[in-house]
Amino acid sequence: MKKTLLLLIFLLLSVVLIACNNDSQESLKKEETSQVSKENTKKIQTEKNTVGNEEKILPSFKALVRPEISLLSSEGNVKYLFDSSYGEVCWNNCDEFIHYNYPSIHSGEVEVGNQLQLDWSSLKPQPTEIHLIHVDNSDEYDSKEVSRKQKSPENTPLTITVDEEMIGNQYAFEFIWKDGEVVEGRSIINFKLE
Repeated sequence: MKKTLLLLIFLLLSVVLIACNNDSQESLKKEETSQVSKENTKKIQTEKNTVGNEEKILPSFKALVRPEISLLSSEGNVKYLFDSSYGEVCWNNCDEFIHYNYPSIHSGEVEVGNQLQLDWSSLKPQPTEIHLIHVDNSDEYDSKEVSRKQKSPENTPLTITVDEEMIGNQYAFEFIWKDGEVVEGRSIINFKLE
C-alpha cells in the first residue's frame, strides 16, 4: 500500500512537473513569437516608411519651423524680427502650374543702409532652390513678379543691405524642395519695406 501510495505521489508530481515544464515552454514560445512579431512589425513599418518616403519626401508643412527675417543693428546684431508672412504654395503634391497670389502685407520700417538677415537654417530638410522675388502689388488682385534672382541654398543666413530703390517695395523669398526635377514643395515668405 505504501508503495502504491508513493507511486501515486510520484506520478502526480511527475504530471505536475511535466505540466509546469509545458507551461514554461509555452511561455518561452509565446515570448519568442512576440519578439518575432515585434521585429516583423518594425520591419513592415520601416518598409512602409520607405515606401511612404518614396511617395512623400517632405514632412508635414505644419512641422516646419518658419524661416526668420531680422533687422540688424549697425554692429550686425539682431535688433528685432522683421514683419513678414510665411506660407506654403504647395506641399507633397505640387503641380508646376500652381499660381501664387502674393498677399498685400504690412510694411516694416527700414532706412537706406539697414541690413535684413534671412535665416532658413531651421528648415528641415533644407530647400533645394531659393529665389528672391521683387513683387509688384500695385494691382491688389493680380500681383506680378518684377524680378526673380536665384540664391544659394547653402548661404544661410543671407544678409541684404537696403538701398533706396528697395524702399516702398514688396519682396518674397521662395523656397523650393525638389526630388531630381520634380518639385515636391514650395513655400514663400513675404515682406515689404517702407
